[in-house]
Amino acid sequence: MQQQLDSSVPNYKLYNIMQKIISSNPPLLDYTSCSVSIFHFQPSTKPQCNMMIPNAKLYDRKPVFALNSKSHNSLNPKKHSICPAILDFRNPITNHFDTEEMAEEESCISGTRWSVKGVHALVTGGTSGIGHAIVEDLAGFGATLHTCARNEAELIKCLKEWESKGFQVTGSVCDMTCQAQREKLIEEVDFLFRGKLNILVNNVGINYRKPTVEYSAEEFAKLRITNFDSAYHLCQLAHPLLKESRKGSIVFISSIASVVSLGTGSIYAASKAAINQLTKNLACEWAKDNIRSNCVAPGCTRTPLVEHLLHNKEFMDEMTSRTPLQRIAEAQDVSSLVAFLCLPAASYITGQIISVDGGLTVNGFQPSFRIT
Repeated sequence: MQQQLDSSVPNYKLYNIMQKIISSNPPLLDYTSCSVSIFHFQPSTKPQCNMMIPNAKLYDRKPVFALNSKSHNSLNPKKHSICPAILDFRNPITNHFDTEEMAEEESCISGTRWSVKGVHALVTGGTSGIGHAIVEDLAGFGATLHTCARNEAELIKCLKEWESKGFQVTGSVCDMTCQAQREKLIEEVDFLFRGKLNILVNNVGINYRKPTVEYSAEEFAKLRITNFDSAYHLCQLAHPLLKESRKGSIVFISSIASVVSLGTGSIYAASKAAINQLTKNLACEWAKDNIRSNCVAPGCTRTPLVEHLLHNKEFMDEMTSRTPLQRIAEAQDVSSLVAFLCLPAASYITGQIISVDGGLTVNGFQPSFRIT
C-alpha cells in the first residue's frame, strides 16, 4: 500500500535533519509521521531515510508515533494528533518543523527584504482560486505554510502537487463556519510552528446572489458567519501566535463590492465592508504588538466562485467595458499583492484596503470624444 522512494535529494534539507537526529540523545528507533515523511533508524546500524510518496490510502485518520522505550513518553498521539491530510515534515525529535533552524543555516531573513524564507504562514481556503495562488506565491518566496479546506480529496491533491514543486505546505480539513474546528485549526498551527505565526491570510468566502428581499434568515447567517465571523474569530485565536512572532502580518481578502455597488448581493457587500473596517481597527489596536493588518479587495476574478458568470457574454461585455484594463483579473493578479504585503519590504504598510480591479472602482465618466 505504501510506495517508497529512496532519496538523497535534500528537498526539505533531509540531510540536515538526519544529522540532528543521528546526534540526538536518546536516539530514535522508529518514527512514522501520519502522512508523508518516514524515518527508520535501527540500533547499531547506519541510519536509513526513505521518503514516502503521498498516497490517498495513507490518510487513514490514525497518526502513529512509534518511539523507543526511552522516549516513548515524549509524544502523546491523542494529544498531538494532527489531521492525516497534513503533509507532515516535523523534526522527529522535537515533533516540530525544523524550517526555522534550516533558514538560519542558509540566510538571515531579517536582512532580506524580498524573502519570507523560514517564515510561518496560515492561509485559509488554500486549495482553489485566489487562496491556491496565495499559497503558491508565498511558498515560492520561501515560506512554510499550513492551509485548510473543507474538501479532503481536493486538499490531498493539492498537497501532492505542492510537494512535487518542493513547497513546504501542510494542510488540514476544516470547515471555517464551525467554531470548534477553527479552534482545532489554530491548535494544530500552534503545535506545528512552535507557538509562532508570522502570516495569517483570511481568504474564505461565499456568496448567494439575489435581491435583498429574497434572502432567508439562514442565508443571512451563513454569509455573515463564513465571510466575517470566521475571520474575526480566527484573528482572535491567532493573536498570541502573531504577537509571539514579533513580526505579524494579517491579510484579509475582501471585495470591491465593499466599496461600490456591483449587484453581487447586499449581504455579501456588507460582510466584506465589515472586513474592511476590521482591517483598519486591528491595524491600530495591534500595532503595539508589531502586527500589521491589510486588506486586498479584488474585482471580478476568475475563480470557482464566479465561474458561472464567466460564461455569460452579456455580463462579461459589461464588466470589461467598465474596466479600464479591459479584462477580468486572474487569481495570480490578486495573490501577488497579498505576497507583497507579507514581505519585510512592506513592513510600513498597515491598515490599507487596496483594490485589485483593473481600475474599475476609479472609472468615472469617460467620454468617447475629446472635451475642449
